Amino acid sequence: MFEVILLYSTRCSVFTIASMNLRFIIFSISFLIGSAAFSQNKIKWNSWEFLPEKLDKGDKKFLVYFYYDGCKWCRVMEESTFSAGHIAKFVNQNFYALRLNALSSGKLMVADKAYTTVRIGKYDFHELAAELLSGNMSFPSIVFLDEKFHKLAHFDSYIEIPKFEMLLSYYVGDHHKNTLWKRYSTNYCRENNFNSLVNDKH
Repeated sequence: MFEVILLYSTRCSVFTIASMNLRFIIFSISFLIGSAAFSQNKIKWNSWEFLPEKLDKGDKKFLVYFYYDGCKWCRVMEESTFSAGHIAKFVNQNFYALRLNALSSGKLMVADKAYTTVRIGKYDFHELAAELLSGNMSFPSIVFLDEKFHKLAHFDSYIEIPKFEMLLSYYVGDHHKNTLWKRYSTNYCRENNFNSLVNDKH
C-alpha cells in the first residue's frame, strides 16, 4: 500500500515522504499494540473435562457454542462477533464458555450422564448438541445455561454484535427471571443495560 502511494505521488516533497514514513511507523506501532490487545481478549473456551469443577464453583452461568466444520456462518460468527475484544472480555468475566462440534462423536460426561452420538435424519449428531438444541440442528447455535447447567434458552443462526450484547446483558443481569425476551429487547438501552454491567466490573 505504501509503495503504491509513492508510485502515484512522484512529486512528493522530502517533507511529505518523511511525513508518510512517520505515519507508516505510527500505524505499524498502533497495529502491533492493537494486535497484542486483541490476542489478549479472546474468548476462553473451557475444556469439557473441567465442567464438574466449574459446576462445583457455581459462580457463573454457562454459554455453549455449537458449530460444525465447514459451516459458513459459524466462521463468520467466530471472525466477527466472537472476535470483538469487548465481547470476549465480557464473556470471559461473566460466563464459563464451552464449544462443541455438533458432528463430533467423542464421549462427554455431564452430571453423571454419558453423551455420544444420535441419528437425526441423515446425519449423526452429538447427543449433547441434540439435547440442548431440542433437536433443532441449525448452526451456529448458542445455548445459555444457569450456574447448575440448566438450560435457559438457545438461539440459532449468526448473531451480530449489537444483538449479542443484548443477549449477554439479558442473562448476566438476570432479566430473564422476570422479563420476557421480547419485552426486554424492545426496551433495551445499551448504556443502561450492557454498559452498566461492563462498568460494574471495573
